[in-house]
Amino acid sequence: MSGIAFKPTKIDFLGYSRAAYMASAMAVIASLVLVVVPGLRYGIDFIGGTNVIARFTSDVTVNEVRDAVASMGITDASVQQFGADDDVSFLVQTQQTTTMSDERLALVNTTVEATVAGTTVEFDAASGDRVYLRVPVAEFETNGSGEAISNDDSLALTSRANEIASELTAALLAAGFDGASVESYGAVRDHRFVVQIQAMQQWFEESFQTTFAERFEAIDRVETVGPRVGRQLRDDGVAAILISMVCILLYIAFRFDLRYAPGAVLALAHDVIITLGLFAVLRQEISLPIIAALLTIIGYSLNDTIINFDRIRENLVSGSGETLAQVVNRSVNECLSRTLLTSATTLISVIVIFIFGGGLIRTFALALLIGVVVGTYSSIFISNPLMIAMTNYLEKRAASRPPSTPLIPEVPTEV
Repeated sequence: MSGIAFKPTKIDFLGYSRAAYMASAMAVIASLVLVVVPGLRYGIDFIGGTNVIARFTSDVTVNEVRDAVASMGITDASVQQFGADDDVSFLVQTQQTTTMSDERLALVNTTVEATVAGTTVEFDAASGDRVYLRVPVAEFETNGSGEAISNDDSLALTSRANEIASELTAALLAAGFDGASVESYGAVRDHRFVVQIQAMQQWFEESFQTTFAERFEAIDRVETVGPRVGRQLRDDGVAAILISMVCILLYIAFRFDLRYAPGAVLALAHDVIITLGLFAVLRQEISLPIIAALLTIIGYSLNDTIINFDRIRENLVSGSGETLAQVVNRSVNECLSRTLLTSATTLISVIVIFIFGGGLIRTFALALLIGVVVGTYSSIFISNPLMIAMTNYLEKRAASRPPSTPLIPEVPTEV
């Protein structure tokens, strides 16, 4: 059985380079503007917040879930159906990371002070439903029986920490903090404790159970990311893309030579920027899976570009007597069938995932769908003309240099 074969083509790809440059320049400029205004829509991975996936046993509408979340006092939540169409699950996203209110925090302070006087209470909304305590040193000088404890007796200090944790837990439960727990935190000699008041999952479970009764089934997943962690993840994602670009630049300069590298890297930057611009237009969320998709796009586009460059270099070495532009056109035409078949098979897989996938998988597939199309275009119409422009620049620069003078001046021969 023979495979699919294309007739040899003789398309003048470089003849379209001016039009391609103009189209790409406009697309890149428009994308950069859109990234700023209206701006990218970041997920909780990068700005902090909470994702909740709730599953229901019977038909529940998006509006019903949205009203239920609003009744919890969450005003910034977005609600969308999650998973397949026949799966009654919803994704609730909010920038809220804690169930603690000022009143509840004040009650925690009062309860803790009444149980262990002099305890310092620390709370940061970025830490979620956690409150940190520092108990006075005097509380560790004796145990519950009044016996002295040496600061070097780790076993006795640990036992005393467990006693204090039990006392605080009982007091918080009695004050109405259902499910509260207190544990020693860090080194026992630091006299620190962490209080888990109420998890976001428990809060949503109780609220949905009250609102939907038997129609609510379960909370499948809860993800909470603090604002500081989100900023760190966003910075790391940008750094990953930039570092990959630098490494690609160095690799191509070493694998081929300097004239190939700038074109390849600029083509990859072109792909990433346009993908981000389209995500800004479509108001799709930028999250960690999308960073992974962008890195995948870079790898896919680079693969196409390197195959074209490799064929160009082979044809240049063969010494056919053609100009550089003619060699490039012939090389791209020779690789065209492979490029189109690879892109088509990849697109079929991505389209299937996009159609039948759900939630974050569909967004990931959308990024790949855009990236494969744009990456195939850039590997033909962007990287190759830029390689020719770089070659011409280097040749002109070499020709403009004055001839080198010998290091040792010639000494006239005596007659």
